[in-house]
Amino acid sequence: MTVTTVGLTLAAASGASAATVSGFQTPYAPINWTFTNSNADGFVNTGGAPASISLTGGNNDSVNSGTTDYTTTAAAAGTVTFDWNYSTVDGPFWDPFGYLLNGSFTQVTNNGGGVFQNGTSTFNVLAGDSFGFRIFTRDNLFGRASVTISNFSAPIPEPSTVLSLLVLGGLGAGPKYLKRN
Repeated sequence: MTVTTVGLTLAAASGASAATVSGFQTPYAPINWTFTNSNADGFVNTGGAPASISLTGGNNDSVNSGTTDYTTTAAAAGTVTFDWNYSTVDGPFWDPFGYLLNGSFTQVTNNGGGVFQNGTSTFNVLAGDSFGFRIFTRDNLFGRASVTISNFSAPIPEPSTVLSLLVLGGLGAGPKYLKRN
């Protein structure tokens, strides 16, 4: 293998980037997510996966706040994007929805908005970051909030080109070896 081939191999290895997967599949399949209630009795419905999942927040009559979370780990660095359709009978102030990134909650619903809201959200992750979705209930009373998440996309590692460059280097060295013998 020539010095040029080694240089190209190292350059390709250092320039590896992330691809994107659409839907709740491969490393983002429902089996790879964690569902957690904290003083809540919410639930997740993954029956629509890989196209969508639905998250429903708590309403356990405790008169205390609670959270319903659905989280996973980023497989690579890149952008997470999703559409959301939210509804509540309690009012959005009492049961806001948003996303989690390494434990920090970013609300995407409007507290003063209607009981039906929707939008598209985008945020960046690094490989190994914890991220996901949360419905927060301020009072656990008077009804639940639900959200359907669709058009989900997230980063996955792109297959390395190092192996293919090594193979190409080997193919280049093969004819030279045969020519000598």
